[in-house]
Amino acid sequence: MERTLLPGLVRQYVESVLPDQVPSSRKVRVTQVGEMVLKPGRRPLRFDAVEEFAVDRVAFAWQARFAMLGPISLRVTDGYRPPEGSLEVRLLGLPLRRDRGPEVARGEAFRYLAEIPWAPLAILANRELAWEQLDEARAEVSTRVAGERIAVRFLFDGTEVVQTEADRPRLEAGGAVTRWVGQYSDYMSFNGVRMPSRGEVSWELPGGPFTYWRGTITSAKLCD
Repeated sequence: MERTLLPGLVRQYVESVLPDQVPSSRKVRVTQVGEMVLKPGRRPLRFDAVEEFAVDRVAFAWQARFAMLGPISLRVTDGYRPPEGSLEVRLLGLPLRRDRGPEVARGEAFRYLAEIPWAPLAILANRELAWEQLDEARAEVSTRVAGERIAVRFLFDGTEVVQTEADRPRLEAGGAVTRWVGQYSDYMSFNGVRMPSRGEVSWELPGGPFTYWRGTITSAKLCD
């Protein structure tokens, strides 16, 4: 999309985080370290991960390693390749969990939208995205998954996205629509592209926020 066609907030963000001459790349690859809590009350598990985002379509893949005991590790692959989303967990090469289906596909597409600050080239290159400014501090990005519209709202502080939120079905709660919130901070330049180096994600549960993911970007690069 041409910058001039973007809503004002989004255009200012693009001008702040992307160089004047935007490189021609099909993917953004980031490396991460962090921790994840599988269920409320459980201890956090440390991980290191590589995530690749397509910039010209809604698609991504996240591959994470969770150290367990000595050389033993849990491997998690999470991703969306239209029309399917997938989540797979393996231990010692053996599958422990495999999730597929339309609900998983929608959930993975929500994740792509919310993580656009880690692939800001998609704002210009991805024609599957629609942008709308809601007020002086918020904009919404949406796409369609199997004909259904899904959307994530971005909260801006100046020219930085600091929060995302959506009303998203939570599979662990039988698909009950639940407020889903992401926080971004500590913007840094990675190969000429500014992006938040830290993020965390929470579900707003009846008993209070459940923060289940925290991560730090350790590198980011554009690739084909």
